[in-house]
Amino acid sequence: MFENEIKSISEEYFNYLKNESKFLPLENESIEFYSPVVDFFGDSISVNISFTGSHYKLTDHGETLWNMEEFGIDLMRHKQQKKYQLLKNIMDSHGLFLENDTLSLYTNRKNLPQAIHDYVLTLSEISHLAILKKENIRSMFKDEVIHYFLKNCNLYPNIFPEFKIEGKSKLTHHFDAVFPGQTTEYVKAIKNININTAKNALFDWDDVEAYRNQTFDANARLNIITDNEDDISDAVATMLSQYNVSVLSFHHKERLVQRFSNV
Repeated sequence: MFENEIKSISEEYFNYLKNESKFLPLENESIEFYSPVVDFFGDSISVNISFTGSHYKLTDHGETLWNMEEFGIDLMRHKQQKKYQLLKNIMDSHGLFLENDTLSLYTNRKNLPQAIHDYVLTLSEISHLAILKKENIRSMFKDEVIHYFLKNCNLYPNIFPEFKIEGKSKLTHHFDAVFPGQTTEYVKAIKNININTAKNALFDWDDVEAYRNQTFDANARLNIITDNEDDISDAVATMLSQYNVSVLSFHHKERLVQRFSNV
């Protein structure tokens, strides 16, 4: 009885895959495959299959990365960022290549069916990197900054990560790192600095002034590590400079060493 149930379920599943999969010939002698697998956005994943002379080429015509960019996730902008490394890890694991923002896979005729299956699932996996948007991205950037300092403890032996201070308002303020020294350096990691994030950082800094005075840190400095300091507006830059706040790009590691390393 149980064996019959397994057989029935398997037949129904394979029939579903067959009925929901469509292979359509195109005028350029390639094939467009519409799979039953959907991406992060709920759209059916399609694959173009063409013969290059010696191998078969599978491509998405750039649709996957374009959809991500339209959603607000640019995986290609900065190759030092964690999200690009996640994309590259997925591509490398499944043998995909990036050609003009198009995800491609090459295979032979014998392995073509398995390659189509793997390629579709890989596109689905890449599309789910959309979860990196907004709050998750901000958290990831902070984690990436702290991970860099902790990983390079030979350069930054005196780091105190996740430092919390109670301000005069009785609110607890979080600083992503503190580097004690002749001048104590406080750090906030803010991926994108705008008027609101800048005001929040300055409020935190002003509210802990009493604590800094009590601990003889009156000459302490606030540093903001950001993804791209060139994206900061003139108004925000002026506001931060009035409070002697230093803005450092996370991609300029030599400046981080100059500011925070005491070795």
